Amino acid sequence: MPDPLSGFDSKIFAAQLHTPFKVLRDKEPPVTLELAEVNERPTPPGIELFSLVFRGPAAPRLPQQMHRLEHEVLGAFDLFFTAIAGDNQGISYEAVFHRLHKKKP
Repeated sequence: MPDPLSGFDSKIFAAQLHTPFKVLRDKEPPVTLELAEVNERPTPPGIELFSLVFRGPAAPRLPQQMHRLEHEVLGAFDLFFTAIAGDNQGISYEAVFHRLHKKKP
């Protein structure tokens, strides 16, 4: 089965800024996160490096692990993220992409 994330780059995520992503959880209600930031980093040729910052509710705090996400445009996919900040208003989570660019045929 192909990995849907292999076709996603920072531009695809940037087009989805400020839209909801539903985190599906076993035996628990889903949690909705908003894509708050897409941060690109300078890299040498052939390397792709960017991060996504999602903002969610103050509770529940989602653990650092793979999560199943659903999005209206991007569909369903698994993503590893971790909490990076939190306050009474909510929790921020980050997912980092650091990979080789795929060679195009």
